[in-house]
Amino acid sequence: GNATAVVDAATTSAAGKIEIAIASEVTTGTDATRAVSPDSLAGSDFGIRLVEVQVVEGATNTAIGDGAGNYRFFVPAQLNGYILVAANAAVVTAGTTNTTDIQIANVTDAVDMLSTKITIDSGEKTSYTAATAPVINTSNDDVSTGDELRIDVDAISTTPAKGLSIILGFQLP
Repeated sequence: GNATAVVDAATTSAAGKIEIAIASEVTTGTDATRAVSPDSLAGSDFGIRLVEVQVVEGATNTAIGDGAGNYRFFVPAQLNGYILVAANAAVVTAGTTNTTDIQIANVTDAVDMLSTKITIDSGEKTSYTAATAPVINTSNDDVSTGDELRIDVDAISTTPAKGLSIILGFQLP
């Protein structure tokens, strides 16, 4: 008859049968029995490339306007074909009364990348705990080499925040 070969599980020192981890298992990073594939690595948190840029100097009031601080980000070749997966903002000194609202505009494609803007709440220094989380427009989230991204401040607190940095995360789709 047909014999079925028995293959032992692989270890760090012996070849054998393996199970491939999914992206969330790679992100967790606590499983010592599964292998990592290029696809699961790219889809995990380890596949996200973060860019943080200072848009407005720390002692300067944040002001409403397209191209805050005259800042532009040009997408490098290493991010060609990536998508925007995270968008946050931080200030040096919190504004008070009302929110600071920020949009990411892809000037090259003439689209806004967020369907819900980044907001920094009154008295807060970051958008991480905002009452309204930013939402990335999945129709406008892709970037190509040389794309020009502009940071637009659409609203400011009554007492403006000082300084402004943007934190963007990009990942392969």
